Amino acid sequence: MPLFKAFATAVALVPAAAGIAAAENVISADQQEFGQSVIIQSVTAEQDGWLVMHAVQDGQAVVPASIGHTYIKAGTTENVAVALTEPSEGGPLVVMIHVDDGEAGVYEFGPDSTEHDKPVMGDDGPVVAKFEVAN
Repeated sequence: MPLFKAFATAVALVPAAAGIAAAENVISADQQEFGQSVIIQSVTAEQDGWLVMHAVQDGQAVVPASIGHTYIKAGTTENVAVALTEPSEGGPLVVMIHVDDGEAGVYEFGPDSTEHDKPVMGDDGPVVAKFEVAN
């Protein structure tokens, strides 16, 4: 299974919840080769959640559908592999941080329901990084 890396950085300050100090949520990635999974260089999340891959169509992330996700713990994690449900053939992809606020450890955000596991929001919208996949 080919792996690849992406390059982009997204940073957002997220408001504190339940008296916990606000922390930065950051995604860093390098350009990648096409394949069936991606490796995100570094992710910093203020709470446990999901790192979610989205296809891009007409310059925008295709949501709520996703093409892959993996669970991440609060804090900084490096070299996070995300298996894709459909192989990337090149072009842009978007990676987002989502919270895990429904059934613990079960990714529930998608075309059938957007009630749980929503994207982490910053001042300018969701915490995202867009990157190119070379073919």
